[in-house]
Amino acid sequence: MKTSKPYLRGWKSSGLILLVGASLAACSDDGTENTVDAELIVLQEGQSPSDVIGEGDTPEEQEPNEELVLTDSPESSGQPLFRNPENSEQILSGFEFCCGQYNTYAENGYGAITGDFDKLDGGFWGADVAGVVGERVFSSFSDGFTSDDEALGWIGFSAIGTMESPSFEITHQFINFLVGGGSNGVSEANTTALALVIENEIVRQASGDDTEMSMRWVSWDVGDYIGTNAKIRFIDHHPDDNSDDALPYLLADELRVSDEAAAVPEIESKMLASANISVEPEVEGVPAFSRVSDPDQNIAGFEFCCGQFNTYANHDFRATGEMAKLDGGWWAADIVNHQGERIFTSRGDGFSADGTGLGWIGDEATGTLSSPPFDITHKFLNFLIGGGTNDFTHENATAVVLRVNGKVVRQAVGNGQESQVDWHTWDVSALQGETAVLEIVDQHSGDDDGSLPFIMLDEVRLADFAAIEPNQSDFVSMPDGHDVSLPLVMADPNPYFRDGTFYIYYLIDTAFHDWYLTKTNDLQSGSFPQRVLQATGDANTQDQWTGSGSVIEDVDGQTHIFFNGHNAEFNPVEAVMHAVATDNTLTDFAKVPEDTFTGSNGYSDFDFRDPEVFWNEDTGNYWMLITTRYNEQAAIGLYTSDNLATWTPEEPLFTLDTPLNLEVPDWVDFTDNAFILFSDQNDGERDVKHLVQTSSGWQLGDYTSLDGEFFYAGRTASSEDATLMFGWIPHKVTRTNVGVGTFGGDLAIHQLVQTASGELAVKIPDAYKTEFSEAISTDVQEHEGAISEDSSISLMSSSAFTLEALGEKNRLSMNVSSENANGRFGLYFPTDEEAEQVARIEFDTNSNQASFYFGEVPPTGGASVTPTPALEGEPLFARTEEPEQNIAGFEFCCGQYNTLAGHEFTNITGDFVTLDGGWWGGDIANNVGERVFSSFGDGFDENGNALGWIGYGATGSVDTPTFEITKPYINFLIGGGSNPFDNANATAVVLIVNGEVVRSQSGRDAEKTADDKFLLEWATWDVSEFIGQTAVIRLIDLHSDDASDTALPYLIADEFRAADLPAVSDDEEVSAGNLDAHVSVPMDLAEGVKLDVWLDPKTGLGSAYINDFRALSFRLYDLEHRSVGVYTREQAISVNELQRFIKN
Repeated sequence: MKTSKPYLRGWKSSGLILLVGASLAACSDDGTENTVDAELIVLQEGQSPSDVIGEGDTPEEQEPNEELVLTDSPESSGQPLFRNPENSEQILSGFEFCCGQYNTYAENGYGAITGDFDKLDGGFWGADVAGVVGERVFSSFSDGFTSDDEALGWIGFSAIGTMESPSFEITHQFINFLVGGGSNGVSEANTTALALVIENEIVRQASGDDTEMSMRWVSWDVGDYIGTNAKIRFIDHHPDDNSDDALPYLLADELRVSDEAAAVPEIESKMLASANISVEPEVEGVPAFSRVSDPDQNIAGFEFCCGQFNTYANHDFRATGEMAKLDGGWWAADIVNHQGERIFTSRGDGFSADGTGLGWIGDEATGTLSSPPFDITHKFLNFLIGGGTNDFTHENATAVVLRVNGKVVRQAVGNGQESQVDWHTWDVSALQGETAVLEIVDQHSGDDDGSLPFIMLDEVRLADFAAIEPNQSDFVSMPDGHDVSLPLVMADPNPYFRDGTFYIYYLIDTAFHDWYLTKTNDLQSGSFPQRVLQATGDANTQDQWTGSGSVIEDVDGQTHIFFNGHNAEFNPVEAVMHAVATDNTLTDFAKVPEDTFTGSNGYSDFDFRDPEVFWNEDTGNYWMLITTRYNEQAAIGLYTSDNLATWTPEEPLFTLDTPLNLEVPDWVDFTDNAFILFSDQNDGERDVKHLVQTSSGWQLGDYTSLDGEFFYAGRTASSEDATLMFGWIPHKVTRTNVGVGTFGGDLAIHQLVQTASGELAVKIPDAYKTEFSEAISTDVQEHEGAISEDSSISLMSSSAFTLEALGEKNRLSMNVSSENANGRFGLYFPTDEEAEQVARIEFDTNSNQASFYFGEVPPTGGASVTPTPALEGEPLFARTEEPEQNIAGFEFCCGQYNTLAGHEFTNITGDFVTLDGGWWGGDIANNVGERVFSSFGDGFDENGNALGWIGYGATGSVDTPTFEITKPYINFLIGGGSNPFDNANATAVVLIVNGEVVRSQSGRDAEKTADDKFLLEWATWDVSEFIGQTAVIRLIDLHSDDASDTALPYLIADEFRAADLPAVSDDEEVSAGNLDAHVSVPMDLAEGVKLDVWLDPKTGLGSAYINDFRALSFRLYDLEHRSVGVYTREQAISVNELQRFIKN
């Protein structure tokens, strides 16, 4: 039989809704005519069918059906709501009882007490509470006692808990009461509310109005529940953590039942908004969130893919765990009810970081995926969901949660279907105006627990019509469990300390580097990351990208962020920008565009970033340190201000002749001494260094680097107890141990202290020692060579032992000593994986170097050579007229003809007189600085005519300025031809003492590198026998490129340095290990070397703290599968006071 049904067709009609009645007829199979009444509906622009076909006005839009009578005396109208079940004469609903010390409420008939509420000493004296009836009120922060009846005074605004009244029967239409404190309801984060509970379901709620120490009358209409037994639940889930502006406590008084209302019942008292059901939820409303660089792309429907590793992060999501591998939305042809082409699934197609396709990452994949932040603009959040059914608190969670202020307020689980998604609706009416994040959680590793081990999601939309009836069970109200584990993935941290909490503001390492915030008290867990400052992503704005900066509170209590805006297409490329906090939570900042400025008075406007702002007590104004360039040198610039709005350029505090910059400068003040930190951007120098102030200005401190190459962007914040330096340990490009570091990584934290002699030092944070003080076994698991165990562990030469592998965070401490001061020992992390190498931290007290590397043999081949020859010692010779100019590194140019002579080089012959100084080293591999010596470089004739390259046919020689040999070694870089100095086609460098050549070195005819660069390599002369004598270096190129031999016809050289350690050694093979990081630190085995070692196996990182003076951080991705041990090379050592600790 055929039947007729309404048929809807819409078209645009400005300002009109047309309802056209019609009668449609059809014939059935038996010839009977069937008639159906229908209406043709013409929709207005922007209207959906649900707007017209919905169920009419919602209750809040309807007029009340009867006159509401309000009592003039609510404090006496009706009768008290409940009494003590053990003493019917005692009225409890006015809280006129106290002083029972610990557990007073339980002793007076209240039950289900959680959190701090068992400490409450009964009703709180209400003299200071506006609206109080009688003498006492309920207060969630009032006087309390410990279980030992020790008086606590106020338990404080941070107190949290719940409790329930004795049961009572609802006998009248209204429940009237006084309520005050915070305004957050049961369906909001940080709940401070009274709730009416019937059969364990909340049916009414009420909260304060954020008026301090004040209550107002509220009425619930409970006419529908007369004759039903109920309880009142008191809820304070606000821990006073500054996560919102609501008051963090609950007040209540005089709960009464009456036939008269004390106030008009509030719509918000009902838990769920009345829901009209959408007929087309897939188009209802708007996508919940969007991509900043492409707002029209439907990322809320997961309609994107194929970006390989980190595809979600590159679409403004935040991914953790294996969700970073997902290749975007998954092709959904086999998924019932999907919308569009793609959905999210936690087991979808993925790629490793090196570009290897993984196919499905599988049911065992775990992690989280957080949406971009979005504003809640409609009453409902609709989405399609499928997969596993474990809620977000389950150890095998497969769930979706909504977070507001970083806290979980809604949750949903899958439908238990493997190939189907179904609509789900959250009532978010109470959250309108808030900023939220949708977080997808899959912690199911694939073990069979009866639930599906994955989660699916699609088409997340905000709408005023629900896809299905919302369920109150989706509401989440809990005082804790919202935090995330540290460390987080991030780029530059910009920490700030306030009221006992470290606010870690940081750049995300993807998209346009928005500013985010996590807060921590214990350094092990942090609040869920919230975006506080957004880059525009707009190529027409200065802040298309946001960069690093600082946070400061002014004298009026206003908090400011200074940051840099970056736009490569703008002029200026970089500028300092300003934003101010919009509220006391410090989670939202408004930009002040008129305060934007860039470099002037000699400062670059191309490099002008990382502003560090602080109040300088000595000068009585605000200082801003800036990463910039000044007169073509890397600089830490200085600007000053009296008002944080207008800034005056001053002379730079420090400059360095390097091609790249001195990033994220920081000011560290220990009252009697100040230091400046910066992160060296230059290749081969990428670590955090420090400056000390001298009578002649700021200069590099001794043992300049505070950590090695795997700690960057260190900035500090100080509590009353500690100054902490927050930085990041980079991820490797391939996320494997063999890769090289990239921008961004995992948070790492060190503590800075000042030694007794006034030096800046690094140590393991005291908070780590406090949190991780549960001692565990240090029994030796395996050993090699000869060891003995007693009160200490003795290792003969070439011996080693290991401890057990641990998968959780832990720390070790020990003191290593020997009869001799010098030797080499270390920590090592062995592996059974064929594709992996042993990882080592080697401590070489001969050279005072600590190195992290992979392999059996250290990068130095075991010789006592410097791993940093470019820093070892000092320039070999200098220019009398300008001693600070690095002519030993050929960092000069552009004087045209006879430039070498103008810089005090002598005995210039042949074509070398035309050389225009040092040659730009962009085409040179392994150069130091910007320029090198090149015998074929740019030149000018004596008339000032540019010659360009003078070419391989150029010949000549030149002597450096004379110098005294003061150190045992001369290290330098050399390349080019291999002919020795006495060959007719010589290309060589020689050392001349007393007119005689005593040392010589040539290149080795090395071909260009794979990226087409000339190659420089380190060379070393042992000149210890000439210490105290005057010498000169001669650079020689006599090869005219005449094809008379096969040697290269040129000489290149760079960075001549006098040093205490060689760059290379003739005694041992200088090869083998793959160096990742190193740091210089004074060590003496005879005195003992103190080690504290922090290991985070799951994150794959660690830090060794050496003599409470320097740190060496490292990345080791498979750390949780490796044991840790101690070894020694040629020296016998004792490992004393070996201890290992896990979290308490």
